[in-house]
Amino acid sequence: MRVLVLTPYIYETAPSLRFRIEQWARYLEPHGYEFTFLPFEDRKLHDCLYRPGFIGRKTCLLAGALLRRISASLRSFRYDVVFLHREASLIGPALVERLIALRGVPLVYDFDDPIWMRYQSPMNHRFTVLKFPAKTAVICKLSNHVIVGNRLLAQYASRYSTAVSVVPSTIDLQQYPTPRRKRSSDVVTLGWSGSHSTLPFLDELSPVLRRLATKRAFRLVVISHTDSYRMPDLSVQVVARRWSAATEAEDLADIDIGLAPFPNRGWTPWRCHGKVLQYMAAAIPTVASPIGIIPEYIQEGITGCLAADETEWLQKLTRLIDNAELRDHIGEEGRNVVQTRYSAEIWAPRVGRILAEAGRCTGHS
Repeated sequence: MRVLVLTPYIYETAPSLRFRIEQWARYLEPHGYEFTFLPFEDRKLHDCLYRPGFIGRKTCLLAGALLRRISASLRSFRYDVVFLHREASLIGPALVERLIALRGVPLVYDFDDPIWMRYQSPMNHRFTVLKFPAKTAVICKLSNHVIVGNRLLAQYASRYSTAVSVVPSTIDLQQYPTPRRKRSSDVVTLGWSGSHSTLPFLDELSPVLRRLATKRAFRLVVISHTDSYRMPDLSVQVVARRWSAATEAEDLADIDIGLAPFPNRGWTPWRCHGKVLQYMAAAIPTVASPIGIIPEYIQEGITGCLAADETEWLQKLTRLIDNAELRDHIGEEGRNVVQTRYSAEIWAPRVGRILAEAGRCTGHS
């Protein structure tokens, strides 16, 4: 089966893509599935889009990307199925998706965030008017099948499609095949990993970390889009590392306790929070905000810890810092949860069946 994968992002550059179709494709390819990934971005657009400024350059590159997408939609008949992750184009209405539907090519639509909600990028607020978030509903209607990352997103998608499946964001445990290495340092490392859009959530945890630093010794590792991150007035060592697919597993192995703070507002209650599963897969005991579906991942005190306010954050971080045995136990239990419920190996066959059924329904397989 030939599958055209349309994504906004370049391969191995976006968490949502890595936790979903990139992983599933690797498991399905040995079983007769041939995937062609076609991003909306090219390298030039990717390198400037998430930086402030460059308005003229971004405008030209976005226009060029849209033209490439329209051209790709006209060639979509060469494939048995089109797998669409989030949206075909970062700008404009559902034009490309309509063109694919008009050509009679089966469309499987996948999203893991509430992308129908308007979001203003801190780097590209001038382009917000071009986003057309309402097209999510249109694409659901055009699609043969809709795949969503959790039950909350399914409630929305089911308003526009009768063929909706929940497939959670997953972890490829082959990336974490053995227990993480034990560091020789006596200083416990707290760690956070994420994108530029969620880095402000870590900043909101700074009062807790400043209070914690007056009671316990620790260091903080921050893995993100920049290697120059600093947390003002925090009197402990802060190590900032630029995220890289090549070093991600090694960087996570340096973390003793994972931080997953999220505000209960906007997009965040609806999201899949793959970073929590990633910590758990790496056997890192995690402290997270109890919003959305996170309590479905974490059983308090067994597979992780939930902290609803500053007092709980301080208490639970202190307890984990003080008890290495507890950290090891919670880390192992968290990994077991991922292995039995959220591994790519478990869920990829389900995605394969959805693709095959979509192709059969329209005679494309």
